[in-house]
Amino acid sequence: MLLNNYDYEDETLQITTSEIDRQFWDYFDGATTASTNITETVLRDQGPVLVIYGILLAVGGVGNVAVLVSLARSRRRKSRVDLMMTHLALADVCVTCGVIPLEVSDRV
Repeated sequence: MLLNNYDYEDETLQITTSEIDRQFWDYFDGATTASTNITETVLRDQGPVLVIYGILLAVGGVGNVAVLVSLARSRRRKSRVDLMMTHLALADVCVTCGVIPLEVSDRV
């Protein structure tokens, strides 16, 4: 069974390492037109995602600050549950105000 008519022993590939390096970096370079078109398409489709992130940031920030204010204003003795709720609200504010802006900046 004949697979190829090529005689591989006679062919010698004359590709230098600099040519291979150039091809490698050209592949990963973002300056090509095909990747620019893909980037423009992806950015155009990110509008609804960015709006949802904005809504989550606003609701999460306002809601958790309201919980912290209500826990701080209560006159009754602080229980373990109140302490746990305070820590959860603080952690949620940190995540909401820290992670969502970073995620939005990655998408823009």
